[in-house]
Amino acid sequence: MKNSIEVRNLTKKFYIFEKDYHIFSWLFTKKLKGIEKVALDNITLDVGKSEMVGVIGKNGAGKSTLMKLVAGITFPTAGTIETQGRIGSLINLSAGFNPDLTGRKNLYYKGMLMGMSREDIDGILDDIIDFVDLGDYFDLPLRMYSSGMSARLGFGLAVFSDPNILIVDEVFSVGDKNFQAKSKAKTTELFHAGKSVLFSSHSDKLIREFCNRVVYIRDGKIAFNGDVEDGLAMYNEDVERQGKK
Repeated sequence: MKNSIEVRNLTKKFYIFEKDYHIFSWLFTKKLKGIEKVALDNITLDVGKSEMVGVIGKNGAGKSTLMKLVAGITFPTAGTIETQGRIGSLINLSAGFNPDLTGRKNLYYKGMLMGMSREDIDGILDDIIDFVDLGDYFDLPLRMYSSGMSARLGFGLAVFSDPNILIVDEVFSVGDKNFQAKSKAKTTELFHAGKSVLFSSHSDKLIREFCNRVVYIRDGKIAFNGDVEDGLAMYNEDVERQGKK
């Protein structure tokens, strides 16, 4: 496998049911009493080693769905995704945590789900503790955390796990202003460390700053895949044209 990420003919559908019990009928009869939403439609995409790819598009275009699929948070309806190396997912930062376990135990729990050994986690534990700055809460059950505190814990594990692939979806808003500054600095450090990156953002400035290629997703399909400036120009022209309608 020559690339860090290889996506082939990827389709993701969501189903919205009129009534909850219609789910059971659909499972057995495949007769849908509701709405079928195609979030991604036959996407093919490669991300090379050490390549930083910006993912742009309007809200609802399918960007976040693509990121979650590559990160393994959800699964495709059709098609394949192959990745090489450990993935650091800076989306759904609290996903995989157990609310009944302490922050410390959750690092071991989720870290092992990510394929890390206990020794791997031992080696980064002090760095995470210093970075997330949760104080006494670190050894309390996660159900006592605020959503921001849980996100900080997930962010710390993701960035200190030494990922080969980084999946970033507008993560710079994590926590309070002090932690936002820390998270942006740490993410930027990883961006410059030769990781393979999928970075979704609505900020042209950040896309220009970090990415060497852009993928524009429109209505669940890839409308453009190439030069950053050309991709941003196409996207902004579409936004302006639609805004005038």
